[in-house]
Formats: sequence, structure tokens, C-alpha cells
Amino acid sequence: MLKKMIMTAIMAVFGLSQFAFSEELPKAAKRMNTDYFEIQVIKYKPGMAGKAGEYIEKYFMPATKAAGTPAPYVMHMQTGQWDTVLFWKQKGGMGSFDWYIDADGEKWYAELAKQNGGIKNAQKIFDDYYAMIASSRREIGHHHMTEKDEKKK
Repeated sequence: MLKKMIMTAIMAVFGLSQFAFSEELPKAAKRMNTDYFEIQVIKYKPGMAGKAGEYIEKYFMPATKAAGTPAPYVMHMQTGQWDTVLFWKQKGGMGSFDWYIDADGEKWYAELAKQNGGIKNAQKIFDDYYAMIASSRREIGHHHMTEKDEKKK
């Protein structure tokens, strides 16, 4: 039983679940028709969710609009441990995660600094915003596009 659990865990880690049910060796295959997302889940300190939302609307969204960068899809949670979940579609697919700061991020940070009187003021905005967060986590995920979604690209 323990041996079976260990093998199952190993196959899950390496994505070989199909291998376990096939008589052929797995072949290299790239995911097709997928969109990749950076997902940020956030829990604010008690009483800070409203103020954090104000910072997003007052500072972060205007920088997004002026820089012409993608805005996140924002989900306000009704249940569970997280207050907010942000989804950013990655136009570069998984390759987007090769960058510490990509070109859109560079434009966005420059615009935030420009709109708020320089880098020191922009850093203070970030410091104030992050002080409102009790915990957060970054995830990466994907979804398979339908034929209709693929035509919109």
C-alpha cells in the first residue's frame, strides 16, 4: 500500500499519470490552446479590505490605464480564507514567468512613479498597501480555451 502511494505521488509530481494507464512511453507534448494566468490571493488585515480597494482604484488602476497594460480580473470572495483574488492573463504564456519584471511591468511601474511624484512616493504607496495585507500567495495556472476563445485572439 505504501509503495503504491509513493508511486502515485511520484507520477503526479512528474505529470506521468497517463503513463500509468498506457502501454507506450510518454512523448513530449506542449499544451496547446491554453491561456496562462498569474493568480494572487490576498487576505487583508482586519478592517483593511476597503482601504486596500481604495488604493487599487486611486493608484494602481490609473497607472494600469495610462501605461496601457492589462488590468487584473478581480474576484472579491464571499467565503473562504481570502478576501480578494487577482488574475493576470500572461500574454507571453509560461515564458512570461521567465522575467522578474517584464516590459509591461516596467511601463506600469514607470507610470505609477510618474503619476505620484517619483519613485519614492510610488514606493511609499506600495509600502502602505502591503502593510494592509495579512497574507498573500502567488499561484500560476492555465485554462484550456474553447474554439470560440481561440477565435477572439
